[in-house]
Amino acid sequence: MAQKILDPNCWSLQDVFKSIYNVPVYQRPYSWDKEQVEVLMNDLWDAFTSEEKNDGYFTGNIIIYDKKDKIAGLITKYDIIDGQQRLTTFSLLLMVLYSKIMSFKEYKDDKTLIDVRSALWKSVERQIRKDLRTVELNSIEKECFAKLYDCCFDSPTKIHKHCKEYKCSSAFDERIIKNSMDIWNFLDGKISKEKKVRYLDFAEYILNYVQFIAIGAECPKTKVFSMFESINSKGKKLEDIDLIKTYIFSKLDEDSYSTYLNKWGELIKRTQDHLYDYLYNYIKAYICFYRQNISVVNFKKICREELLAYADTKDVGSALKKLLDDMYERVEFYNMLNSTDSAYKIIRDARFRFFYNLFVELNYQHPKALLLRILIDVNEGKLNKKDAVDVAVETIKYVMKFLSIDNRDSKDAISFFQNVMKDIYEHNGVQRNVIIDIIKAELLKQGMLPEKLKADIGSYDAYSQNRLTVSLLALYESTEFDEKKGKAKISYDQAYYIVNTFSKTFSLDHLLVQTPKKDSKYMYYKDEKTNLLVLKENSDFPTDRVTDGMDYEMFKRLILNNIGNLRVYYRDKNSSRGNKMIMLPEYSDFCTYAQIKERCNRIADILIDYSLAPIEK
Repeated sequence: MAQKILDPNCWSLQDVFKSIYNVPVYQRPYSWDKEQVEVLMNDLWDAFTSEEKNDGYFTGNIIIYDKKDKIAGLITKYDIIDGQQRLTTFSLLLMVLYSKIMSFKEYKDDKTLIDVRSALWKSVERQIRKDLRTVELNSIEKECFAKLYDCCFDSPTKIHKHCKEYKCSSAFDERIIKNSMDIWNFLDGKISKEKKVRYLDFAEYILNYVQFIAIGAECPKTKVFSMFESINSKGKKLEDIDLIKTYIFSKLDEDSYSTYLNKWGELIKRTQDHLYDYLYNYIKAYICFYRQNISVVNFKKICREELLAYADTKDVGSALKKLLDDMYERVEFYNMLNSTDSAYKIIRDARFRFFYNLFVELNYQHPKALLLRILIDVNEGKLNKKDAVDVAVETIKYVMKFLSIDNRDSKDAISFFQNVMKDIYEHNGVQRNVIIDIIKAELLKQGMLPEKLKADIGSYDAYSQNRLTVSLLALYESTEFDEKKGKAKISYDQAYYIVNTFSKTFSLDHLLVQTPKKDSKYMYYKDEKTNLLVLKENSDFPTDRVTDGMDYEMFKRLILNNIGNLRVYYRDKNSSRGNKMIMLPEYSDFCTYAQIKERCNRIADILIDYSLAPIEK
């Protein structure tokens, strides 16, 4: 006879909340947002006000694991394997209800209020304990949730004020606070001040008529993950990282569980719940290249094949431990993919800092694995900084030209990075000259020749692509070209400063203004009644693109938003006085299309021929 590993029980919320629930550190943070909370609250209210209210409201299954660690020999402590989103949200709902009811003095001894309190906190020796919260979170939002819980205990009528004033440190804190506020506002919209007894009625309904199937996992902890994967493969779709986690821990021995569960949880925290992205890019940086996302099926295949070679072992469990150990030791470098300042501490070079900041600002995804490898290899002394700068800068230049300037499809860049990473795997390291050659060959293969790129710079809507344009103009204004020698000197520190302080110190301005007055010096204006372009006599706009009476917004996109008509300038005089080392040119006489065209050509020539030109070997 097969061993019984699942023990299902039909419990009301009050039954569920007789115990204490810990969300294990390896679980992902609280993720419900306004939409899920609204659906739950509307469903609960509809059920509460329905003629069939006595039938109850079924919320689905939760899977819990008995930790065999009872408090005072009576209160069971569980790990939540599945169901943390619902239990956390019901905790928030009960806290709001507790706060609401406590504000009505006449209900302070009501049995339902006492039941709500008992559902939120546990009592030992007839004393309710603040530290015995029914639900404990253990990820990024742990502190925020605990402080809300404690505020509800110490000053229950002030949790609304607490939420309004709480300074969130992450998006996960914001979910806790916003969802609490949304629940508060929902109840305000449903229950009038004259019918405040409805808060008690609703609380009583929530405790007694909300039903769960609570499934206790009666098996060794090592089996919980494989069981969880089996259940969910037949039900709701989990995210890839959850299924990958389940597979990993199904392969580990029980003695390793505590260590690696804690490491998994720390990786979730330290990547701000971007562990899947870290895993995906780490595998591409060190093990093998995948053109698509890594699903659990892909991951199992990687474990059977490439991961064993990476870890130099024949045991999948040992290989997975090495993978997690290495990722844990190197996670700070993943976080550098979103922080120019942090990466600059590893590679202190002005050229690197400018282009790396461009990579961060424009949120390029394809170079992440290569740059992760470069940062780690430099830190570990496997790659010298000069080669690292050359490879990183040339890679970012390539992506900038391919995706932003030439506006190619992102998926078309995959083959280039596949070739680059293949060479790194074969030689177990970054080879500067090989990668530079691959970049040059790819530019030719893709037809991204200088004249084509110059035409692209002159034809895109530069004002709408704000981040790209600011970076290009900062680079242009920081490039000093010697006409006689045909050489350019680039101040990457200045270019970085302009980009890094944009919005605070600098702004983006049109030289031929967007909406000139009818009697201004400009040869155009907008008819306010029709929103159409009016051209004055002797205007020099190209007749094949600009016609009198055309849609004014189209005119702005085609002409006024051209990069030749845009400049970076100081937002105020005080800023310019404080930055005398950065002298930006004035264009007070700028009023014709010919001037736009001339400046656009100049910008394109300087950028493509010098500032963004491929490096020589």
